[in-house]
Amino acid sequence: MVNIQDFIGKNNLFKKFEIDQLLFVEIVCPVEQDTTANKLWWHNNFFSYAIAGEMVLKTLQGEYVFKAGDCIFAKKGSIVSAHHIKQEDFCELRIFVPDDFIKSVFQKYKIPLIASGTTEKTDTLIPLITDDVLEVYFHSLLTYFRQSVPPPETLLKLKFEELLVNIISNNAHRPLKSFFSTLCTSVKPSIKEIMEANYFTNLSLEEYARLCTRSLSAFKEEFGRIFQTTPGKWLQDKRLEYSRYLLENTDCSINEICEVSGFENRSHFIRVFKGKYGITPGKFNIQK
Repeated sequence: MVNIQDFIGKNNLFKKFEIDQLLFVEIVCPVEQDTTANKLWWHNNFFSYAIAGEMVLKTLQGEYVFKAGDCIFAKKGSIVSAHHIKQEDFCELRIFVPDDFIKSVFQKYKIPLIASGTTEKTDTLIPLITDDVLEVYFHSLLTYFRQSVPPPETLLKLKFEELLVNIISNNAHRPLKSFFSTLCTSVKPSIKEIMEANYFTNLSLEEYARLCTRSLSAFKEEFGRIFQTTPGKWLQDKRLEYSRYLLENTDCSINEICEVSGFENRSHFIRVFKGKYGITPGKFNIQK
């Protein structure tokens, strides 16, 4: 499992600017590197604007076609799979942003929140309507990547604030504002929501703790209070339930189900599946 945010931060393969935990980066994804076996995750939210090419993004809840001119918001978490639709490189502009920075913009500009009783549940990815305002905004950012001298840090910070205010002032983006409202009223990100949205990703407990913005010890303690079990046991049970669902409702192979459900390898998956259900996945598949 690759943390794409860390990968971008540690490599000089991409054009990027960083200020106050904001990371602006232009990403080119060559079509020859396409593989559905790669799974990615990130520890901060990001906005993405597709510049060229076309990709399909799959989450646990849905599938999204992402093409030139489209914009999405991605919650910190993971994409189940991402692959090219056309035989051409995919290029995008991403802006990674932590929860605290989003909260600070709401506070600075006194942006009203959506009442908690009317907030909407959303997927890991939230597609946005790319109107003329957003088109102009992203192309104005791209001009900075073409200059030999990086823009002032203050300007980059203001550019992100401009993006956020533009989006949440448009009623067409209510699902995203609903998510931000929940985020702003929470002291910390919800462990329950994050784990239930990402249990099928093969992360270590340290990575899950980071995703939930807790230390490992605090994560384990709070997790136990919420779920009345350990993270390891809960993850295994959830992945087994999901793998059984896939066996019953899809034609996926055992290897595909093992991978998509978040298990480390086929032998481990078969062993724990038989331990819970008394039958191997292969025999279960035959009997369905």
